[in-house]
Amino acid sequence: MRNIQRYFNVIDKALFRIDGNLDYTRIQDALRGLVREINTAETDDATWSIGECGACTLSDLIVGAFWHFADWHGGQSSYEYETLSILGDLFSPGMSSSEPDNAAYQALDQMALALHGTD
Repeated sequence: MRNIQRYFNVIDKALFRIDGNLDYTRIQDALRGLVREINTAETDDATWSIGECGACTLSDLIVGAFWHFADWHGGQSSYEYETLSILGDLFSPGMSSSEPDNAAYQALDQMALALHGTD
């Protein structure tokens, strides 16, 4: 649980604070590490509510990141698509649709726009 909290804190700081120091690719690396930790740990409701007093919870982060990379990958050979696939180990959208109001989704979109432009 401690490593999950650490990964979450690093990503949360990078996305929602001015002094965050991870770039877009390093956030993807941190998300991948977070998924690995979640997959190997025993989780409960308390795990998924990590961050509940902040910009988003752990569960909102996973869902928002999944939908962001679903919208922003550059094809099956891209790093973003690989990140999407890894996130898909935790979140399966089924019949749900994108969540553009999700804070993590919006923060990742802003980073992607700054990196890739609007075209």
